[in-house]
Amino acid sequence: MALKKFDVPDIDNAISEAKDDEQRKQEAAQAEKIACALGYTTKKLPDILKNMQGVVLQLDARKFAAVVSEELRKTADEMVRQFKSKIEPMIQRAESVDRRKRLPNLIVYIYRVTYIWLLFFLMMVIYANTKILSDELTGLIVFFFLSLIISIIAVIFLTKRYKW
Repeated sequence: MALKKFDVPDIDNAISEAKDDEQRKQEAAQAEKIACALGYTTKKLPDILKNMQGVVLQLDARKFAAVVSEELRKTADEMVRQFKSKIEPMIQRAESVDRRKRLPNLIVYIYRVTYIWLLFFLMMVIYANTKILSDELTGLIVFFFLSLIISIIAVIFLTKRYKW
């Protein structure tokens, strides 16, 4: 035998009314708590205001502002000193960079070629000192200087032609 579900509107209405009554009781309890808190606050409010008035009278706005502004001024001065101490060396370095003279690229290339040929000359002299006779050393020195002059001329030509 199966159980049948009965639809009873009176029972449903009674349940919903009971829930509504309980919710109204909770709202009434919360409202009563708020009312008690407000009553307590209104009783104590004159005492709080008297105490605050005494404290406010002790605090003179001009004195407070003067103390605060003095502290702010000291802090700002200290921050400016720190900023200057860190920035001034950087400014001096930047100014010294501006005062330096830049060498043109042509001169830099000539220096590099000359340095390479000087290294080659050193190697030739060391080799000539150990293996070659003195007569051939003179020929190597002449060859070195001619090669150096030709290299410098080539660098000047290439720099002017190709705008290095």
